[in-house]
Amino acid sequence: MKTMCPGQDTRYWRPGDIFNVSCASCGSEVEFFKDDAKRRCRKCGAEVQNPRLSVGCAQWCEHAKECLGYDPAAIKKSR
Repeated sequence: MKTMCPGQDTRYWRPGDIFNVSCASCGSEVEFFKDDAKRRCRKCGAEVQNPRLSVGCAQWCEHAKECLGYDPAAIKKSR
């Protein structure tokens, strides 16, 4: 059984950790989880960046890429 760190385990998330962001291209709502770096708008297909990206311990954890599926340090550098 694969275990998950508490920061990425949705059982430990707070209500504000899932939220909507308006697509800059069409204004449609795009649902984000706190650890999503970006999502595609279902209506127009535009890529929407997460303005409230929160990766918690993944900012320093050596296993962050395995846990999240992307390297949060690379995302931070590109901003």
